[in-house]
Amino acid sequence: MAIQGRALRDTARQRTDVTAGLSRLYDAGFHGSGGGRRSRGYSSRSRRPWIAVVGAAVVIAVGGAALATRVNWTTLDVKGIADGQEVGRKDLAKLSVRIESSGPAAGDVRVELNGSSIPVVESKDGEALVTRRKPLVRAIKTGNNTLKVTLDGRAVLGGEQEERTFSYNPAGPRLMVPAQVLDPADGQPVSVRGLVDSASSMTANGQPVPLDPGGAFTLEVPAGTAEIALEATDADGNTELQSISVTAAPEPAEYPETAALHVAAGDWANPTIRQQVLDLAKAGRINAVQLDIKDEGGEVGYRTNVSLANKVGAAQDYYDPEEAVAELHALDVRVIGRVVCFLDPTLASWAAENERSDLLVLDGSGSSPLANDYGTAAFTNLASAEVRDYQMDLATEAVSFGFDEILYDYVRRPEGDLTSMQFDGLKTAADVAVARFVAESSDRLDGTEALLGVSVFGIASTRPEQIAQDIQLLAPHVDYVSPMVYPSHWGDGEFGVADPVRQPGDIVRASVEDFHRVVAGSGAAVVPWLQDFDSGDVEYDVQKVSAQIDAARSTGSPGFLLWNPRSQYTVDALKPLAD
Repeated sequence: MAIQGRALRDTARQRTDVTAGLSRLYDAGFHGSGGGRRSRGYSSRSRRPWIAVVGAAVVIAVGGAALATRVNWTTLDVKGIADGQEVGRKDLAKLSVRIESSGPAAGDVRVELNGSSIPVVESKDGEALVTRRKPLVRAIKTGNNTLKVTLDGRAVLGGEQEERTFSYNPAGPRLMVPAQVLDPADGQPVSVRGLVDSASSMTANGQPVPLDPGGAFTLEVPAGTAEIALEATDADGNTELQSISVTAAPEPAEYPETAALHVAAGDWANPTIRQQVLDLAKAGRINAVQLDIKDEGGEVGYRTNVSLANKVGAAQDYYDPEEAVAELHALDVRVIGRVVCFLDPTLASWAAENERSDLLVLDGSGSSPLANDYGTAAFTNLASAEVRDYQMDLATEAVSFGFDEILYDYVRRPEGDLTSMQFDGLKTAADVAVARFVAESSDRLDGTEALLGVSVFGIASTRPEQIAQDIQLLAPHVDYVSPMVYPSHWGDGEFGVADPVRQPGDIVRASVEDFHRVVAGSGAAVVPWLQDFDSGDVEYDVQKVSAQIDAARSTGSPGFLLWNPRSQYTVDALKPLAD
């Protein structure tokens, strides 16, 4: 017999029997404890790419004994944390529980921290059970903590339990940087952007690093550097150490194969459109649907419980979120909830009418709402805590309804000269404020298994300052970046492509490859938005849509999101995923 663990496989919301994997371990005569493996796949977005993921694991080895001579025939050995040990914030990045078997056993493995059940799942190598890091870290509290690991026995066999008490002290800085960065083939210096919390000073390989307002920093690393050793220190002398490896082959991000369609909230209520989407799912041509939570008009697609949405009249009744999610999950389709963040005419209009200028982006004089192509009062203030909380409240509520992912859109400032606009309360550069909002959103979702993505302009990889979307600052906080690389949005000659709208495959390939270069080593995947709508006299038919899909996949992207503003798609361009 082998240990039978029960685990919740998040993608299918089903229990998984890991007996087979652990049986292989027993049959092979495996003994001892193994090191942690980096894993940041769809079923667990718990790891943050700025943290080291190897070492300091809590390892439980289950030793076999002769059943005829013992009742308590297993031994639990908890390694990595000792009674009375003090754990710091940096240690949370490495904390995990790994359960391995080296002998015959039977029962259910249970892990509890401070009374909270911590899920366990089969490891990627099939030879162990591991805990989800997010629930584990979420259950840790400042001060004393109690960890219990239990292997239940069967029938007359007894169970076994180990308990450890440790303390947690969160003092000290927090570094938010990629684990790896790409070493350019041309031998040029490496540029790194990052964030740090609560630091009064920082060094990189022993050299001082200037810190910008908001804790942002930029490193220019000389060619030939193999590793960047960062040390951040706070005013009390607490330190945080983090290393970034410089490599020609960063570890690829993990994200599920994805063929997704955008569906507006109102369109989901349209029986014809909804049926087309369901038929595509049944035919195996798509495996994800991006369903709007809050759209470009500021409308929330369902009757939300978020108070600000109801206060400003944003809540609509286009669909029931739990029913929609259940219907799509029944077809094994992931549901991606799109939240349009700072472009919000509904909230902006309400703010203008109610003299809440603090919620608005103002013009250069600071006397009136900013007027641009989106309207007189359309963009809300990205520096406002109330505006930021609104987006996060909608996101966490949607996850409670069963949405698998949250995809932020318009997570940026308005286009235009910064001198022509004002943001009340903004104390950092706009791109730093945007990145910190995304980081805070990621922290909010840490109590869930939902993934987080950001939709960004196609130009953001080369010209981030134009819309405050610094990809290097954003990528470490998300599971994927979705650049809007629509061929019709590029100017002639961009990336050396003479006529992008008529060369959709060429421009998608070049632009997506550039995003891969920028996010390499951050832990974020690149899942581009592709075009399924006509542009002027250029019809986007099967050939042009297919060319984009093929080009995106050729770059190593795990999939794509297809955009049509009316939620109507070129069906024949969507090939069965098994092909």
